[in-house]
Amino acid sequence: MIPYCILIIEDDDDRAFMTELVKAYERIIYSTIRKITTNCWDVDEIYQITWVRLIDKISLLQSQGRNQRVNYLISTAHNTALNYLRDSKRPKESSYEDYMDASDYRNTDNLAELHLVKEEELAQLSRVWSKLDERSKYILEGYYILEKPMDELAQDLGIKPGSIRMALTRARKAAYGLLEEDQKTHK
Repeated sequence: MIPYCILIIEDDDDRAFMTELVKAYERIIYSTIRKITTNCWDVDEIYQITWVRLIDKISLLQSQGRNQRVNYLISTAHNTALNYLRDSKRPKESSYEDYMDASDYRNTDNLAELHLVKEEELAQLSRVWSKLDERSKYILEGYYILEKPMDELAQDLGIKPGSIRMALTRARKAAYGLLEEDQKTHK
């Protein structure tokens, strides 16, 4: 399925290039998005938004090699999905009555499944937690469990407040790396 946004590109060469990208990488884009959300409506919306964002980068995509282009497409789809979900979770202004009416129709079929998935993720994390270095443990625990502000974490670690985001990124990357190793050994 070629997104409509591709069809309205004025330059024929750019349109042909983007059409070939869609045909070649549609499945990997969908796969990347589905790893983040399984809601089919959100997946389709994120897919469309991803291609709209990629249209702005046609010259960059054309200048990249195949491997670099694939990585760029995957990163764009991944980040677009995360941004979309983050933005859609923000509370929208509505009345209390609207909230109460909508709460009657919420889908509770997947709660048990979500609970089991969460338990499995926590079990995996607990298996690799001891392998993490102390600094990474402190950062992850402080930010995600204790919900400390970044400024406070930076002060505790003796680093600049602007550097705490990079430290958090490195700690997450270390944890994800250990989780991937754990998944390979426990399959």
